[in-house]
Amino acid sequence: MPELPDLLYIQKYLRKEVCHRTITSVEVKQPIVLRVAVDAKFEEALQGNRINACELHGSFIRFEFSENLDLIMNLMLAGKLQHQKPKEKPKGCLCFSLFLNDNSKLNLCDEQKMAKAYLAKHGEYEAIPKYREQGIDILSPEFTLQAFRELASKHSRKQVRVFINDHTILSSIGNAYADEILFDAKIHPKTFVNKLSPQEIEQLYRSILSVMKWGIEQIEAAAQPIHVKVREHMKVRYRKDQPCPRCGAKIRREGVRGFDVFFCPTCQSATRKGFIDWRQ
Repeated sequence: MPELPDLLYIQKYLRKEVCHRTITSVEVKQPIVLRVAVDAKFEEALQGNRINACELHGSFIRFEFSENLDLIMNLMLAGKLQHQKPKEKPKGCLCFSLFLNDNSKLNLCDEQKMAKAYLAKHGEYEAIPKYREQGIDILSPEFTLQAFRELASKHSRKQVRVFINDHTILSSIGNAYADEILFDAKIHPKTFVNKLSPQEIEQLYRSILSVMKWGIEQIEAAAQPIHVKVREHMKVRYRKDQPCPRCGAKIRREGVRGFDVFFCPTCQSATRKGFIDWRQ
């Protein structure tokens, strides 16, 4: 799924290329992704509207329209946004298209049909799951070391990978960058937060800031179309059995609460005995 560095890149592109365009028509291929909270059909409600703004809220992308309407997208695991220019082909698994007045289209594509697009009146977001439940913005001035220490103390019984990956606590860190952050901080993903020393808490905080900054820079430098997921810069994510870039040990993959995590068993040594000694 797109994570914060991806979403910031997408937002920047949309603000330049799509904002202030008018929707001339709408075509829906997969209505299963739609959630409409207004008294009109999706197509009719959007047609003729001008896109005034594009904002991020955690993992959500919010489009603000001219007639007191918002379209809020959660791309989930496999959703992609494509800005289709004239003479370009749409990507596969098209869910819907917004036709714009410059003859381009904004497409939502999702092979798993798990993405969600919520159409609501501006400010009325109660029906959107988890939209109102986002935690502290990790790129905001409010995300200080003291604030992070307080959150860690409040959620001390969680495994650290679960803690930093919870969008109701930190908004927002996805699976890929959670792995990279823990690798940078040299912390095993299954370590309980209450087992982290004050120095490790501070290092984890610094790693969140530095790794997200690095990710943002890498996505920007790659300069790919917004529907392309850029992951070539990852050091441990998707690198199972490859050598650790720090020590040369094999990168391992394990499960944490149903999600795959990638880590170096040497650099990120376990604080408690597990069923498998990944160092072997």
